[in-house]
Amino acid sequence: MRFSARTVPRIGARPLMIAGSASMAGGMFWLSRINEHSSYADGLLGPMLIIAAGLGLLFVPMSLVSLTKVRNADTGVASSLLNVGQQVGGSIGLAVLGTVAWSAVASSVRSQTVSAAAKAAGHPLTAAAQKQITAHALAVGFSRGFLVSAAIGLLALIIAVAAIRVTREDLSGVDPMVAPAG
Repeated sequence: MRFSARTVPRIGARPLMIAGSASMAGGMFWLSRINEHSSYADGLLGPMLIIAAGLGLLFVPMSLVSLTKVRNADTGVASSLLNVGQQVGGSIGLAVLGTVAWSAVASSVRSQTVSAAAKAAGHPLTAAAQKQITAHALAVGFSRGFLVSAAIGLLALIIAVAAIRVTREDLSGVDPMVAPAG
């Protein structure tokens, strides 16, 4: 975030928001490729570093843009509205992503169990088979959740490209190191 705060006055908020949302979307898409055989190093580390870099580029400019052209007397209210928006958006987002992920898990468990039961011809599923079904179902579910997150990142990219019109001049005199963070 320090990099982002120091870069905003030089190049403006919009390029950072575009780069940040694109990076976050790309990292989430990469993370959606995870499966039950992925390790931390090959399945999580790379995408999480990309996502973290993107979010760092996104949050500081977003805070500055949301407070641009707000009268000094109203900055407290504007900052609190930003914070409320982030909290409510995070809550709704978590609910949607959780629903997507766990619906996919349940659907995968159901379909795999039916398929395995048909192959077992009346014999009960072994503990190993149940464990494999559960591991695959969790990977499928979280993969779908990360894919929806990538789509949300693309939506943020579209919004940054289409709607953000704050110029460097609008942000002149603003010190991002002391600007209220949401």
